[in-house]
Formats: sequence, structure tokens, C-alpha cells
Amino acid sequence: MGVLEQLRDQVNRKQDDALDQQTIEQELAARYKKSILPKMQSIFVFMKEMVEHLTYLEQAVFIDDYSSRYPQFGRLIQTGYRINTDGIMGYADPDKLMQVNVNFFCQNEGTFTYHLQGRSLIEQEIAFLSAHKVPFEWKYFQGVGMVQNASFTVTRKVPVRFKFEVDYAASNIKILINNHENFGVYKKSFAPEEVDNDLLDEVARFMLRIDSDFIRLEITSEHKKIIRSKLEETQREYEKWLNLVRRDELFAQQKPDNGKAGKLFKALAGLRKNKS
Repeated sequence: MGVLEQLRDQVNRKQDDALDQQTIEQELAARYKKSILPKMQSIFVFMKEMVEHLTYLEQAVFIDDYSSRYPQFGRLIQTGYRINTDGIMGYADPDKLMQVNVNFFCQNEGTFTYHLQGRSLIEQEIAFLSAHKVPFEWKYFQGVGMVQNASFTVTRKVPVRFKFEVDYAASNIKILINNHENFGVYKKSFAPEEVDNDLLDEVARFMLRIDSDFIRLEITSEHKKIIRSKLEETQREYEKWLNLVRRDELFAQQKPDNGKAGKLFKALAGLRKNKS
């Protein structure tokens, strides 16, 4: 192949790639408009109404054990609900919604102070509090020997964020939760068809600390009831079989390692162990 033919081939490949990319972008735009945007709009309507009701009612949500790392927080109150769609304070074009943010604080009056020794621990503490946007002050003080000492004064005010965000390339909607419990970070992606009022209700119940079903890896309260029912049924079947074996005087004679009865015994015994 001559030089000119090679150049022609490279140009053709580049043009084909550009057309493929254009097709992909058109498909993504169509999916966003048809499937994702309506869901984002419904999320905004749901969350905006909830924030308005919570603000009007002024209902206090109390958190007694927010952080195992900082028991000094004591009892916190969940308050100060705000919603925006531009990541700052306002609202973006409703026909181009890319995110919905619900922000609030877990807070109470006052501060608490503690000391840390060692440069590494001090730097890690500064990084942790800064990353989680907790108001604090710190300063070095003279300790014993050459070890660095620092005092930290932390304000009892933890910012919490629930963020619904479009994953445009994957045509999904991501939910990100920061600082809701023990400075944790939770994130998960949902296909547009999975985002409905039931899912939003689970998020709202988790946000208001009514239950934690939303982050229990698909195991909701209803699923737990089903699992418990199946375990109880298995236990009843096991007890029936055990009584039958005892009645026929086979229990003492049959070794667990031999025969069908032994295999059934071992299987049921395993189920019973897993239940416990």
C-alpha cells in the first residue's frame, strides 16, 4: 500500500469513528430526554415537597449516637433542610436537570475539645475533618519531649447531603449520600425504570431515620419476613423428619455419612446451623 493510500485509509477510519461517536451521542441524548429527564423531574418534585413540609412542620429528628469516632457529639438534631439543582443554592433549567441535592445538618449547640500527639495523627485528623466539612479549629501546643501536640476544637455541626445525579454515559441515575451516619459515604446507581415512588419513599424514610432499608443491600423489611418464613418452614420440616426417624428407630442406627437419610440429615442440620 502506497503512502497516499495509507493516508486515505487513516482519513476514512477517522471519519467512521467520528460518525460512530456522533451516533452514540445522539442515542445518549435521546435516552436522557425520554427516560432519565422525567425521572429527575419527579425526584425534584418529590424532594422539594418533602423539604417544604419538613421546614413548615419543624419536626425534630434526634440522633443520639451519630459517630463512634466522636462520642463527644452527644445528641444531635437533624435540621436546616435545603434543596437545589445547580450544586450551589439555586435551580437549574428543569429541562436540563442533571442533579438534585438535598442538604441539611446534624447539629447541636457548643463545641468539644481533644488533644492528639504525633504529626501523622494530627495531619490525618485535619484531613478527615476537612474532607467531611466539619467546622473545627486546631493549634499546636507545647507538650513533653519532641513529639508534636495539637488541640482540636470541633463544632457540633455535621453537613449531610443526599445527591441524585445523572450518569450520562451509563444512562443511569446515581444516588450519593454523605455524612448521614458516622461520616459514611454511600453511593449506588439505578436504571431509570427503577426510580419510582417506592424507591423515593425508601430514601425519604432513611433520610428521616425511620428505618435503614434503603442501604441494606436489597434486603428490605419485606424480604426479611420472606426469608424468616422460609427458615421457619425448613425448621418445621426438619423436626417432622427427626420425629419420623426417632419413631422408626432409625435415628440411632443410621450414620450421618451414609445413605439418603444421612444426606438429608446433614443438609437439614446445615440449614439449622445457618439459621442460628
